[in-house]
Amino acid sequence: MRSQRNYQQSFPTDRILAVLKRSDGLQFDQHLVRRFVQLIGIYPVGNLVRLNTGEVAVVMNVYAADPYRPHVRVLVGRDGKRLELTYELNLWETAEDRQRPSSIVAPLDPADFQFDPLLLM
Repeated sequence: MRSQRNYQQSFPTDRILAVLKRSDGLQFDQHLVRRFVQLIGIYPVGNLVRLNTGEVAVVMNVYAADPYRPHVRVLVGRDGKRLELTYELNLWETAEDRQRPSSIVAPLDPADFQFDPLLLM
């Protein structure tokens, strides 16, 4: 579902997880689905995501204890411009600074951007 095929478009991560979870244990074992999510994460490595601050980042590493808060590299600033000097941060680390990104709002389609996030890893 994640791979682009001749006969089918690739699906965003949130849609794939919805398909896996909605089977209600009939098509997929829900214990295995939960374990899969822990290992792969909600946002797998290489996914482009929008942060709660409006910045755009690529997922660098999954944090199994909280798959909603991976390690990311910020590529696009709050103003929508690509950063010349990117930076990395761990979303699972709590920060008292409210200006600091702390969570992912949504996955993004890399086709909407002028760069390939996988080449920046």
